[in-house]
Amino acid sequence: MATTHNSTPRSNILEIIKKRYSCRKYLPEPVSEEHQGILAQAVRWAPSACNRQPYNFLFITDRDTIGAISRAVPTGPESINAWIATAPLIVAAVGRPELFWHKLTQVIDKDYHRTDAAIAMDHLSLVATELGLGTCWVGWFHRRKMGQILDVARGDEAIILMTVGYPDKEAPRAKQRKELSELIVNK
Repeated sequence: MATTHNSTPRSNILEIIKKRYSCRKYLPEPVSEEHQGILAQAVRWAPSACNRQPYNFLFITDRDTIGAISRAVPTGPESINAWIATAPLIVAAVGRPELFWHKLTQVIDKDYHRTDAAIAMDHLSLVATELGLGTCWVGWFHRRKMGQILDVARGDEAIILMTVGYPDKEAPRAKQRKELSELIVNK
């Protein structure tokens, strides 16, 4: 937290967190290589269990591939995810449960490759917000179809996707959140 003498503590990161929202309509402008490089650094520096980094990230800009991704829904009409096709960039987190870690983590009921990928994607979403980019998490997709579209290696899985681009409209009004008294329990 940044503080100044005789002032209330403030957090720049908290302000970015408050500003971030799920953007579902993007301008057709591509995300610059410079911004993509900064986003890549965000996932690179994210923490992971025992620093294993059990994932890689696909930065997808090909319009045909993005169209196929928008249609790879598990059930229901394809129109549910049609908005995805407006994104100039999709980042896909692809991971593999490492045999030793996967067997060990079954004992304690954790799949760290998925958690680690989500942490890295959250870092990406916050950096994107700071850069003026919109993002939206995408978890509603058919995993087998997505694996085929992304040419994911056998044993790997597309864990989570995130659309990224310049928003086509203003951010929504103030977010509604539960009161802290409903979320935080002091023990």
